[in-house]
Amino acid sequence: MKQRTLALEALVLKRTNTGETDRVVTLLTQEQGRMVCVAKGVRKLASSKRAHLEPGNVISAFLVSTKSLPLLTQSKLLKEAFEDSPKLADIRNITQLLETYDKLFVQEELEPYLYQKVLQVRDEVVSQKRSQPIRDHLSEIIVSLGYQHPADSKYDTITEYVSALSDRPMRSFEFLRV
Repeated sequence: MKQRTLALEALVLKRTNTGETDRVVTLLTQEQGRMVCVAKGVRKLASSKRAHLEPGNVISAFLVSTKSLPLLTQSKLLKEAFEDSPKLADIRNITQLLETYDKLFVQEELEPYLYQKVLQVRDEVVSQKRSQPIRDHLSEIIVSLGYQHPADSKYDTITEYVSALSDRPMRSFEFLRV
């Protein structure tokens, strides 16, 4: 019998408004990989989950399986993406990183090492304290997923390479161009 409830840690990749008060949220988890769920009533002013489900946040989520998309019933904020008021460059960096993750990962279990690497890169982008260039971290994640190393490809940047892998163009820079 399939388990009807899930409790897991997740990185919020993106969210899309639907209906008057609901939101479709894309999460990246170690147990399920990239998954899409529905948060009912989260856009109401009195919702306690409202701030938790912003892209870049790490949350503890409780989900209930349904016939279609799982319902996110409870969430607890573990790590906030931006505690202070962020600069546009910071928002641009985290948005591009989250979009890259959204395009790279599929719905399957992640290796613990890979999930921790994803969170490490997110933490380095948010804190702006980098142990090595972000492109090196992303290259390591891409190789861990079984793809060719970006340096060995015909593409000049990782964003071009990820766009080619997913057959969908990266849009984060389009949204944030001044």
